[in-house]
Amino acid sequence: MPAELAPLQLHLPPSARGLVTPEKRPLASAVAAPDPRLKKRALSPPDRATPAMAIEPHELKLLKVIGRGTFAQQVALAQHSRSQRMVVVKTLDKRHVIARKQVAHTLTEKNVLQALGGRHPFIVQLYAAFQTDRELNFVLEYCQGGELFFHLQQQNQQKFDEVATRFYAAEVLSALGALHAQGIVYRDLKPENVLLDAQGHVKLADFGFAKENMTDGRRTFSFCGSPEYLSPEMVRKDGHGLETDMWSFGCFVFELLTGAPPFQSSNMHRLFNLIEQGRVWYPPYLSADAVSLLQGLLCVNPQARLSVEDAMRHPFFQSLDWDDVLQRQVAPPFVPVCKSLDCTHNFDDGFTSEPVQSLGDCSQKQAEPVASSNNAETTPYQDLVFAGF
Repeated sequence: MPAELAPLQLHLPPSARGLVTPEKRPLASAVAAPDPRLKKRALSPPDRATPAMAIEPHELKLLKVIGRGTFAQQVALAQHSRSQRMVVVKTLDKRHVIARKQVAHTLTEKNVLQALGGRHPFIVQLYAAFQTDRELNFVLEYCQGGELFFHLQQQNQQKFDEVATRFYAAEVLSALGALHAQGIVYRDLKPENVLLDAQGHVKLADFGFAKENMTDGRRTFSFCGSPEYLSPEMVRKDGHGLETDMWSFGCFVFELLTGAPPFQSSNMHRLFNLIEQGRVWYPPYLSADAVSLLQGLLCVNPQARLSVEDAMRHPFFQSLDWDDVLQRQVAPPFVPVCKSLDCTHNFDDGFTSEPVQSLGDCSQKQAEPVASSNNAETTPYQDLVFAGF
């Protein structure tokens, strides 16, 4: 049976981040009152799903490795022979998924992208999902522009100006709004998980830490995400909700504007103390509106933190029409260099120079040993866990 359309995407290893020591800056004024010009429908994704594309595994020709991840054994560019479409195939070893207790997260990622991938302009699309005896495979939209983090590193002083930051932040905020409207908390926002398509627009990717059914103020107690982007309530382990994404969004905006996250330390205990204290020094070159937005997002009290709607109404975004943002009518700051449909110019050559492994081979070459009574086949328990994947 051909695999029916379904989602997931690149989770490349984070690069080292430079340390910055911005000067102190006086606190700016509080956020502005709600703007009645904010259209409610700007929060809702348009129904733009691509028609289902049946895919047989043998129709996928793997071309180049473009990444590896915490749980992905290989992320490869591939061509679907029948449609000639370039896609990404993300391969996970079932044994690793189970050994690292990522079964629920993996299935949630698939569910989330089936619900929103391809239906929202800034969320990566999943074309198909299928499994072999050893592996889970996700066939995803190929974002030729690569990671936003890659381009951030290419900028002068490794930071964007406020015009470029406003563009990327607005498209990410639109995607977060769609997730939150469906009761989904993302929990892994960072420049590495924000991809650019061939036109330079944002695609939010890697939903392995997402959680569903987070409605009516529900809290969850999982501890997950990237350390520098964790919210104070997650660090304290006293329960978190949708508000945790808005803290991460503040860290994301801060990093785009300054070149580094607001809280940094090589010592994890020290890092978490800094996050809990929530004291931020703002470089003097940031505008009052930028500082005001960041203060509203990087608020230690989650109940006082800006929501998606609050952030959209903030003066920092006043120059944008949110309907234009949602319809991709706002021009990107730059268009990524893409010389051909299979161009990998915007990906780390440390990955693209690696030999690509065929489907079914990825799980046979492990960087680390995995506890398993049978290295060749999955156990009956594993088969049951992933039945119907």
